[in-house]
Amino acid sequence: MSVLASIGFLAADVTAPGNGGFDALIPLPVILPLIAAALSVVFARLRNVQRVISVVALLGLVANNILLLARVDQATGDAIGGIAVSQAGGWVAPLGISLVVDRLAAIMLLVASLMLVSVLVYAIGQHAEERRFASFHPVYLVLAAGVSASFITGDLFNLFVAFEMMLVSSYVLLTLGGRAGQVRSGMSYVVISLIASTFFIMALALLYSATGTVNMAELAERMPELSSGVRVGFSLLLISVFGIKAGIFPLFFWLPDSYPTAPNAVTAIFAGLLTKVGVYAIIRTQLLLFPTDAQQGTLLLVVAGCTMLVGVLGALSHDDLQRILSFHIVSHIGYKIIAASGS
Repeated sequence: MSVLASIGFLAADVTAPGNGGFDALIPLPVILPLIAAALSVVFARLRNVQRVISVVALLGLVANNILLLARVDQATGDAIGGIAVSQAGGWVAPLGISLVVDRLAAIMLLVASLMLVSVLVYAIGQHAEERRFASFHPVYLVLAAGVSASFITGDLFNLFVAFEMMLVSSYVLLTLGGRAGQVRSGMSYVVISLIASTFFIMALALLYSATGTVNMAELAERMPELSSGVRVGFSLLLISVFGIKAGIFPLFFWLPDSYPTAPNAVTAIFAGLLTKVGVYAIIRTQLLLFPTDAQQGTLLLVVAGCTMLVGVLGALSHDDLQRILSFHIVSHIGYKIIAASGS
């Protein structure tokens, strides 16, 4: 329980009603980029207006996430700080959409928003795809909303929805320019991601059949009631799904081929955020739903070691800078997976 407590999302807190002043802040990381994306589409012919909308929206996102982190950190009531919960439409989980922020989620939101605004400023300064394609800004903002939703969702189905938002946006950004190499790599990325999405929706159906819920807090309570074999099966299935997103060994094969062909700004945001969302999902689900299963922890340690080794060897075997950096991304993912092992 000590490892679980260190990342928050305790069941009693996640299913609690609203948190007063927190409620207005929690949905904004998703709502604000989506509103800005819609406005960006309206002003598609006015590139400078698009830039202002995007920069202002993401700076507002940074400010909101700073305030959210400060409020969560100041909250009292337990040893890990506050846990802020917002129930969409007043519908309490599991019927409603639960958005949950603890320290880890708030930190991830802040880091992600800082990266998003930094890369956007870089893209504007490059005068490349950002200048030539009116779709860049709205798609980039939808990607920002999907990343934020992944960090704050309180149930696995909405995590699936957030992943699909990122998938659609990622494909458009990967193929901006329409070069043959981009389209080929983009198709590989989409096919692999759709396979992962298929396994994810299968996992959701099986989890709901076995436990009657996909809310992560309730799953944490009901998972120990299942047999050890069923828990192991669910754990391995979720590791496989999120492992594809994260690019862990041996599921990393799509990453070195997809990232080098993308525009520089797109590669930067993909390398800095998208695979990390997969790692975050592994950490959340494994430590929350399977905190006492040592076998999965050992497996993740082995996977982490193999991921680090393959990433380094892959980088050594290439002389193209972008492919070297892509394999370094794989290697660094291995270091992060160690956290999910509970070691």
